[in-house]
Amino acid sequence: MALNSYKFLLGLAMSSIFVANLTHAEIILHGTRVIYPSDAREVTLQVSNNGSKPSLVQAWIDDGDPKSTPDQSKVPFMITPPISRVDPTKSQSLRISALPNAAQLDQKKETVYWLNVLDIPPKPTANSKDAVPDNFLQLAIRSRIKFFYRPASLKDDANLAVEKLQWIKNGQTLMVKNPTPFHITMTAVYQHDGTQPVDLLPKGLMLSPFSEDKIQLKTANTEKLSFININDYGGRIEHQIKLQ
Repeated sequence: MALNSYKFLLGLAMSSIFVANLTHAEIILHGTRVIYPSDAREVTLQVSNNGSKPSLVQAWIDDGDPKSTPDQSKVPFMITPPISRVDPTKSQSLRISALPNAAQLDQKKETVYWLNVLDIPPKPTANSKDAVPDNFLQLAIRSRIKFFYRPASLKDDANLAVEKLQWIKNGQTLMVKNPTPFHITMTAVYQHDGTQPVDLLPKGLMLSPFSEDKIQLKTANTEKLSFININDYGGRIEHQIKLQ
């Protein structure tokens, strides 16, 4: 899952020095991705507060722009509640439902969006053991996970889509083709040359439906290649690569 920090300046500095209160994210998402079958009435995502203080949670879905804000969201889905208070050790269910215009999405392949959960911790009060400084910098932590809209007309098992990937070596380049209507996420592609496997995908790769991509090989030895795929349940599965 991806984490971005949004900084809210709650006071003016008396000098050029800010006093920052940095905290770790306390809101935990129970899932690394959300699958929305087109024939579902709604799906839910559970979030929990593992901290000792209440948090304000704001959730929204964007179409791929990490800089987008909730008011800019134009996606055909709605999250209820969009804003909620989650007390310490408590949980909150985020209910996600499709709007009528979701039916206009391509029904022959998946569509990917991104679900955002913003964790806004409370500002310390004057009565708390930590006095509130005049210059207070608060960090809100955003978690961002993939949200897949999956048409009910797709009858194949999405978790078996990786078996249909086509791998072709062309010189020092490894081409991978995805002939399926599903998104396939890979966290690593290993080239085994010697004792230590080399990861050719340090930043990972998500193949869109009916797309292809190229991966640069480190050496000419392609006797043993493998990749790590993330399935619908967030599990990481290693597969051997068979060149065509």
